[in-house]
Amino acid sequence: MSQVLNATVRNEEGKGASRRLRHQGLVPAVVYGGNTDAASVTFKSNEVAKAVESTAFLTGVVKVAVDGAEQEVIVKSLQRHPATGDVMHIDLQRVDSETKLVTRVPLEFVNASKSEGVKSQGGRLQVEAKLAEVRCLPKDLPASLIVDTIEGQLGQIFHLSDAQLPEGVELVALLKGEDHDQPIARIGKAKR
Repeated sequence: MSQVLNATVRNEEGKGASRRLRHQGLVPAVVYGGNTDAASVTFKSNEVAKAVESTAFLTGVVKVAVDGAEQEVIVKSLQRHPATGDVMHIDLQRVDSETKLVTRVPLEFVNASKSEGVKSQGGRLQVEAKLAEVRCLPKDLPASLIVDTIEGQLGQIFHLSDAQLPEGVELVALLKGEDHDQPIARIGKAKR
């Protein structure tokens, strides 16, 4: 979270204004949430392109300086150009260090190739969910949740509850009850 992304407040709204800004090498964005009004801002395209290379930017708490005033935010949504992949718009939600936030983080499956189900039973890991919704304080937000599949056998199904939760992090689905412990991966027969 050492990187600070610099933003400038913008007054122009709408599609035409956004298109003009993108032609000037700027990415339109909105910063909202907290006890402050939403702010329409722009970022330099090259700074955004560099920032989105890091998974931490997309899944962690990011510092944004709006006309010099720093705020902590998370990326709520990011729109990319369908052909070029360039970022066209970003929605950022302010976070409060004392208030739990709800966001999605990547699931990271490890040790599948070392599991008996893959190594000696002819299976392969089939991932069914790449993200999990978590609730935690901003300081506890993990970059990803680890799911260790080392004990995996052919036909075994891994559920949300198999993810290793760092201290202070809760899975939103499991807060609703055990019947929300959905499958996230399985070791299935490898297709030849």
